Amino acid sequence: MRTSAVPTLDRFRQDLREYARLAEARYDPSVVDPVLDTLSDLWTGSVVAVRTTTHPVPERQVNARVMYPGEPTELIQTLRDAGLLTYTGHPMEQLLAEICAAMPVRAGVDVALDGGVEKIWLIFPELVSVERMLAFPGMPESARGHAAHLSRYGGRIGILGVDFAARTMNLYSQVFEAGQLTAADISTILADLDFVAATDEELALLGRTFNLYRTFSWTSPRMERICFPLRCTAETFPTHLDPVLARFVDEAPFADPETRGFVFYTAYGATSRYYKVQAEYLAAQRPTFPGGTEPQVTRD
Repeated sequence: MRTSAVPTLDRFRQDLREYARLAEARYDPSVVDPVLDTLSDLWTGSVVAVRTTTHPVPERQVNARVMYPGEPTELIQTLRDAGLLTYTGHPMEQLLAEICAAMPVRAGVDVALDGGVEKIWLIFPELVSVERMLAFPGMPESARGHAAHLSRYGGRIGILGVDFAARTMNLYSQVFEAGQLTAADISTILADLDFVAATDEELALLGRTFNLYRTFSWTSPRMERICFPLRCTAETFPTHLDPVLARFVDEAPFADPETRGFVFYTAYGATSRYYKVQAEYLAAQRPTFPGGTEPQVTRD
């Protein structure tokens, strides 16, 4: 199996600046450089992705995600010791600790190019039942209030993410086969949640989604957002939907241009939708997939 070329840290810095330019987003070296330096071996030797959204330019961010090969608690402590992650007694901190102590977990971190460390991700090599996940101390009540929805659509949990900046949590379903979640299912989900409806074009695309994830907060009983991802090649990515998607796909730098891959997301909420694009920048190691199942790539 072909592996990607390995960039230098300076090359990666340059590429991040280019991603910010493509997205018309802010790049602040004063918050980015400390994270790059603290986790320097990861950015050039692990699994790295970079992404942005179709939010209006003033609200648009670019963030970079990197996977950590060791114990999640080591990653969290490293970030805290470096002053890059601050604990304040929020329930998400207990939630992370309880899960890491209870089961095998791999981890990753998201870094916003204008804000620094943003999210901690826990990936479950062994999928977790909805009931077990919702029982952990620190879990937001809004997630528990959607237990039936979580079980019906997607089933077992493959990834949990906590957003320290937004004070929210994401729950990702297990990976499933393309077509397992149908267009009719997606229409029903959005209607049941009283979210904006998907267009016919979106439904045609998302019939191949490989999982779904939901965003919850600790301050509202509502689900804040639901998102459907689709792995694509440059040729199958729906770049016509927004100019920033087209720029990202056409011009995104990669550690190895011959291994270019992308993920397209559509996110729905109560009043709006937006799209996301992720470039799979580097795969110096084999990534950990939830339950060991790799999402399929749409090639036609």
